[in-house]
Amino acid sequence: MAQAPQHRSPGEAISAARRDRGWTQTQLADMCGYSQSTISRLERGRQSAKDIDVLAMVADRLGISPTRLGLADDTPHNAAVNHPQNRRRFLGTAATLGVQIASLGSERSRPINPAVIGHLRSLRATLVQSDSLYGPHCVIGAVRDHLTVIEQQLLPAAGGNLRVEMLQAAAEWAEFAGWLHEDLGQPEFGLWWSDRAMEWAQEADDPVRQAFILMRKAQQSVNLTQQQRAIGLASAALRVRGDVPARIRASAHLQQAHGHALAGDDTGASRAIEFAYGLVGKGREAETDQLGGYCVPAYVDAQGAACQLRLGKPAKAVASYQRALRDWPDNYQRERGLHLARLASAHAADRAPDAACSVALEALEITRETESRRTTAELRRVVTALTPWRRTTRVRELAEAVAAV
Repeated sequence: MAQAPQHRSPGEAISAARRDRGWTQTQLADMCGYSQSTISRLERGRQSAKDIDVLAMVADRLGISPTRLGLADDTPHNAAVNHPQNRRRFLGTAATLGVQIASLGSERSRPINPAVIGHLRSLRATLVQSDSLYGPHCVIGAVRDHLTVIEQQLLPAAGGNLRVEMLQAAAEWAEFAGWLHEDLGQPEFGLWWSDRAMEWAQEADDPVRQAFILMRKAQQSVNLTQQQRAIGLASAALRVRGDVPARIRASAHLQQAHGHALAGDDTGASRAIEFAYGLVGKGREAETDQLGGYCVPAYVDAQGAACQLRLGKPAKAVASYQRALRDWPDNYQRERGLHLARLASAHAADRAPDAACSVALEALEITRETESRRTTAELRRVVTALTPWRRTTRVRELAEAVAAV
């Protein structure tokens, strides 16, 4: 746990730790599974004996010692699931995993069924597909619930080889949670879950998942326009030894390319993209049940287009996006919407307002269903780029439609 100065009350400690992380009360509440009013009440010092479980969860999510909130240092980590509002939902989630729970208040858990590992992996693959088709809002609740079960019941009960497999599954679920939070426009939570995923992957001594998570952290750095950190993390992913799948390595090269493009290094970006093409080969089928399985030639085309657009080459970006979308896998609907929005940005940069409007409206139809914050943000950038043509009917109609999302 992080060390911090003493505060006069638990409420002050919560408020200070939250502000140190740059989180709002609503963001902390979402992270804990409680309401904003609950966090506000705690920070105002209006705790009661019933809030012990809530405080334990808040301490965990803030990464501070329970003692700073007036709790015993050995407060069970699974206390939060005993809260009346969470117990029923937790039990339902646990039941789907085949967990035998005699008493949630007990520090000892009964042995778990090894078949739960396969169930977790197949369920995650299903939720990944649901996210791609319908967006993160439809799956984030289930992912949070299952991570609660994994972290507070399954991992403490697993030992030996079963614990290693459980840690590997936990790392995959945590990374997925990070991805969902990014698409929900909550990058700070995305970073938090990526860090948790890396912790579990390292404990499992799993090079494949470590490489994948490093690549994802590089991707997060790209989204935050931190070019040197992106290049460094992607390079670290490529240095991981072991039988790391080619598609994960290709994804790492693509994040390197983005970092170079952010830095204005055309040569470095082009070289990294060529490495990625060489690793993905000609396989066009996405593998939703495999880490990095999305990295097919169409995906490389789309990432290359994004780099070209960053480097001030909109015409090349348009051609690359069109090639990518022509071969785009049907089950990645949300990403299709995102890349249509980015194609619209390329058309706008290439001074083709009519084409930009047409493509942006296609993207808008998809994002109305998936509610992707990334796509919505990209569409707003398209509207800004079309400012020189704002008096035309098509641009005005697009601006109104985007504003209504």
